Amino acid sequence: MPRPELPRLIPHPKVVHSFRLDAAAEHSIAGILGLKKLPGGSVESINSAVNRYWATASGSSSTTVANTVLALQQLEKGRRAEQDAVALFADDRAAVDYTTHSLLQPLARAVQEKQPGSHEALVRAARNRAVELAEHPRVMTATEPLRFFCGVLRTIFNRSTAHLRRKITQEEAWHCCGRFAIEIFTAAGIDHADFDAHPERLTEYLATDVTAD
Repeated sequence: MPRPELPRLIPHPKVVHSFRLDAAAEHSIAGILGLKKLPGGSVESINSAVNRYWATASGSSSTTVANTVLALQQLEKGRRAEQDAVALFADDRAAVDYTTHSLLQPLARAVQEKQPGSHEALVRAARNRAVELAEHPRVMTATEPLRFFCGVLRTIFNRSTAHLRRKITQEEAWHCCGRFAIEIFTAAGIDHADFDAHPERLTEYLATDVTAD
């Protein structure tokens, strides 16, 4: 296993896709949701989610649990190491997981602004997060963008199906969400052959928690 290294900054994504659902896809998705017409808000949410997915689909080999833990530890290793780690966590393009970044970024920026007590708060948060990550399973960086995308699709599905609550079972809801996701994969040209062969894997990905901690 390679030795951990500080996560790198993620390059600015090259926006080469400008995806929008066409009328046929909108009609098909609306039918899956039991609607005559897909609401405009749902359409825009899907378009935005697909475009964000394509911008990040290549992932970052630098975003691993071990690398993130190393960066957290650097916050207590001395002046230069600490400065590098603070700068990393303060940057929007830090190649660390969403939870760690959401937690550490405001604290790191407070340190850069020399706010009173900010360094102590950052170190405490880093220690707590390192403990949490010690129990975290290994992350497959090649599949994390797709996993996160599926979690986002689940939230869009939930917002778009208030009319189905109490009308269908939880099992039926998961099945419907899977069809919803497959339809979007097809419309966006996203390879989903693995999910066709293993629908239980799609359900697992759709269950990804993408809410902010």
